[in-house]
Amino acid sequence: MLMKHTGTLALGLVVIAISTSLTARPASAQSRLNDKVSRNNGASFFANGRASRDIQHSRDYSRSIQQYTTQVPTINPAVTQAESQMLGHQIQGIQRDMVIIREENKSNPQVVEQVKGIETKLAQAASTQKMLHEECCKDSPDGKVCGEMAGKITSTLDQVSKDHAKLLKTMGHEDAAHDHAAMTHEHDASEAKTPTKSAK
Repeated sequence: MLMKHTGTLALGLVVIAISTSLTARPASAQSRLNDKVSRNNGASFFANGRASRDIQHSRDYSRSIQQYTTQVPTINPAVTQAESQMLGHQIQGIQRDMVIIREENKSNPQVVEQVKGIETKLAQAASTQKMLHEECCKDSPDGKVCGEMAGKITSTLDQVSKDHAKLLKTMGHEDAAHDHAAMTHEHDASEAKTPTKSAK
């Protein structure tokens, strides 16, 4: 009888040991992720995640404005006004997150330098966006002018996107970029498929 109870107890201990080792693996993986976020500063990690999304959204808005204003026969000011305003909000969001990242990493000269470079380009994009918005709010916006300014913003944001990708690598925050590479690839591919008007 005693042997039977001892065998049952031993079997129970083996089951507990196995289940503990199995549950410890996911917990340790989560712990490693938490440690990474903590080491790289949580505020900066999430700021980089937001910035990554906002950069992509900003590029979407500027491209759409450029296509709309240069391809439709008659521009609807209500549409251009709303879209250019949203573009401005997205750029401002990136700028706010860059301030957070810069402030949280004052002791890292390399990060500060990279962020300042991004901030300079964002200031250029913001300045052009203000002029674009003024034109978009007119009763009869000039499609060519809007298209040129939107194109200039897109070009600047493309540079910001590349610079931010480098910043993510420097900080070890690649995980903060939600499908950054995939989205960039998709947009580059769709841009290549977009028919261009032949020069006459």
